[in-house]
Amino acid sequence: MRRTTLPATPEPDMRSPAARAATDVAMLSAAVFVAAIIGIHSRPPGLLASVWVANAVALSVFVRWPRTFTAPAAVAALLTLVTADLVSGTDVYATIAFNVANIVGILGGTLVIRRRHPEPMTFAGSADFARMCIGIVVAALLSTTVATLSSSRLGPHAPAVEALSWFGSELTSYLLIVPVLLSFRASTPRRRSRPASLRGLITGETAPIALTVLLMLAGLIVQGPLLLALPLPALLWCATRIPIFGTALLTALWSAWTLLFLGRGELQTGGLLGADGQDGASAVLSVALVALGPLLVAAVSLDRMAVQNKLREALEYDSLTGVLSRAAFLRRSQQRLDTLITDSRPVALLMLDLDHFKSINDTLGHAVGDIALVRSAACIRGALPDDAIAGRMGGEEFAILLPHADQEDAASIADSIRRDHERLHVLSSRTATVSIGLAWSSYAPQSVSPLLVSADHALYDAKRRGRNTVVAVSLD
Repeated sequence: MRRTTLPATPEPDMRSPAARAATDVAMLSAAVFVAAIIGIHSRPPGLLASVWVANAVALSVFVRWPRTFTAPAAVAALLTLVTADLVSGTDVYATIAFNVANIVGILGGTLVIRRRHPEPMTFAGSADFARMCIGIVVAALLSTTVATLSSSRLGPHAPAVEALSWFGSELTSYLLIVPVLLSFRASTPRRRSRPASLRGLITGETAPIALTVLLMLAGLIVQGPLLLALPLPALLWCATRIPIFGTALLTALWSAWTLLFLGRGELQTGGLLGADGQDGASAVLSVALVALGPLLVAAVSLDRMAVQNKLREALEYDSLTGVLSRAAFLRRSQQRLDTLITDSRPVALLMLDLDHFKSINDTLGHAVGDIALVRSAACIRGALPDDAIAGRMGGEEFAILLPHADQEDAASIADSIRRDHERLHVLSSRTATVSIGLAWSSYAPQSVSPLLVSADHALYDAKRRGRNTVVAVSLD
């Protein structure tokens, strides 16, 4: 029944640093090449791509996996972009000029995001969102500047570059991809689970996702500027209800869908676009702004959840020992008993009290007493099965609920905790032993109170018998 927690030990990477670097470069090149081909195929004849995600893919890799941000990787990314354009039949001079603009933007944005933050970055709050936005704006500005200057020297054989159009397309493409890649499997604050009910279904994750999809489909029918703003309320709802990766993914899907149809001239937008149906700068920037809103709300929601989780943890857990507080222990124990009643399963409860704790405080000081409490809580947690519930009832007194434990198992756990405390040295000359009262029942009572009262009486009996002992009683 003893629980042992072993640290996860990843298998060592036996490859040499050069082999790992070569693998990173190869994987980066493959991802950028696929993204570039997708962007090229979204390109209207003779024009720039409607959705160019290759730059965003490269930037995301560089900031989330900093070990890939090396000179060989940057060169490989540039060569991959050039290769993708050349195999697709793009003019050589335009290919080189525009992809130099792309790599300048990628590198500039990466440096801005990683400035003073060399650690891997994920999208886990408003601070990360601010860094990400500043970085992608810088990336878009640098790319736009280089592309515009290069375009003026390429002559009529290359697509014309309008600064606002290039900037809007770059910004939107970054907002499509970077939040998705940075939030995928990121460690973010968790939302509290909601009970299964009609209200939970309506206010949970299903309804906002369904509404977003419905409004995206409605965009096939709606004409005019309303097309760009139609899904915004649903996306904002998603930002407050679903994980940030889901919000980023839905926002990216809608933005890509809109840009694709706008670029092909297959949607009428009431004059937002030119007569030839090609996407204009104002439409592209509108998509970027729509994408920005849900992401900002999702980032702020993460901050709010982090604060709520910290407050909840402060209320439910004892700040010194890390076990549950008295109120949280009583509440969770009662909830656990409610599930055991229907199954007619046995249950045990231990009450523990450190022996001569007042003497430790009086002779060695309260700081040493705190050390004794922390080490005692560690001993207790180390001896418990996974389904046990442990809490600090006050002072030097702890309680443990053992669901499904028969009398023999409960006595074995209690004696194990007692023996562990015999070996527990607070200082070199002092130990902190423990007295334990054990109350056991072959069936779960309606309330946790009978178990607490019986275990408490057994605890005081253990102290009267000389301490450092376990006294067990049965409620049957």
